[in-house]
Amino acid sequence: MAHDTNSPSPFRQRDFCVFWTGCFLSGIGSQFTTVAMAWQIYELTNSAFQIGLLGLARAVPQIVLLLVAGLLADAMNRRKLMMCTQIGLFCVSTTLALLTLAGKASPQMLYIATMLLALFTALEQPSRQSIIPHLVPRESLAQALALQGTQRHVPNIAGPSLAGLVLALFGPAACYMVDAISWLAMLSSLALLRTKIPEGGGWRTVSLRSLREGLEFVRAHGVIFPLMVLDFGATFFGNARGLFPIYARDILLVGPKGLGILYSSRAVGSLCAAMGLSFLGPVTQGGRWILMGIGVYGISTVLFAGSHTFWFSVLMLAISGAGDTISSVLRSTINQLITPDELRGRMSSINSIFTSSGPQLGQFESGIVAAWLGAEASALTGGLATLAILAAVAAVFPNVRRFSIRHQLTK
Repeated sequence: MAHDTNSPSPFRQRDFCVFWTGCFLSGIGSQFTTVAMAWQIYELTNSAFQIGLLGLARAVPQIVLLLVAGLLADAMNRRKLMMCTQIGLFCVSTTLALLTLAGKASPQMLYIATMLLALFTALEQPSRQSIIPHLVPRESLAQALALQGTQRHVPNIAGPSLAGLVLALFGPAACYMVDAISWLAMLSSLALLRTKIPEGGGWRTVSLRSLREGLEFVRAHGVIFPLMVLDFGATFFGNARGLFPIYARDILLVGPKGLGILYSSRAVGSLCAAMGLSFLGPVTQGGRWILMGIGVYGISTVLFAGSHTFWFSVLMLAISGAGDTISSVLRSTINQLITPDELRGRMSSINSIFTSSGPQLGQFESGIVAAWLGAEASALTGGLATLAILAAVAAVFPNVRRFSIRHQLTK
């Protein structure tokens, strides 16, 4: 039986805070590994293409496993499934640290570790997203999702900056150990939850029929599917994150500490946008605001591409982060409001294929273009492609522009 998210629970507020804290700490830790891996492989290979391959190594397991993870999230207790994945993530991060300390670092090691991290992250992602509606009342879901977004954006600000400092002072092994400890923090927060999380539909729901049911729900929906396509296109072409080591070392000449600031700057804008949405509550014309957010994201990426001034590059990344977050928070709210609870795991897994594989495949794409045409041309063409996809989706799917979140809350 589905859990009634409107029933009173003395544990709701406490458990949401506990869950948010665990996500926050693990988010900071994961940024340490992201920064260390990108810098380490560029130092080992001096190749933009190799940086791009890290993105491909993350994307492949996510694409392959996310649909299975969605089935598992609807079949099992989502809290228990997440606890198992945290143990796996801890083991991978600890192994990375030990091998680096032993002088065994190599591109092959980084590719294998990246794939394993992506594997466990893919298995936990649908469950992480689907737990939140059980911890808050329906009418507070939009604000809760925006607040949950801050646990990603604050770590994206603090994590890379701290990681850049730790990387410069102590090396990548220390960054990997911080990440390992953060997974233990997430595991502890899950163990402390007291709100009852449903057991799911059982193993009988892990079938091709259940998978087809989830795919058909997404495909047939006139708003969810086009928004997923838009998000994938924007993050595939417009995400310049994979180019940051090149910008930091060769274009802006700011080194590892500057690299941390580049990673953090986009998150500063994201945090401001997420906090604003959490205080403002539901936006009436959600679809229109999503399109505007992607437009801001694309334009600021184009301006970042040609910048050789550090402060202006940081500003453009912050603005792009704000635009992207407005879009992603409102999209998540729409998805959770429209989708029945028994389909949330599958919907979240399909959504995660678009939202997670887009940036990772985008890193591979930007690495290839950068190796061929240069980093600046890669970022420029990506921003322009994002704007073209935005125009196409707005023209072909007019329902997106007219979609109202407030109307869904009154149903």
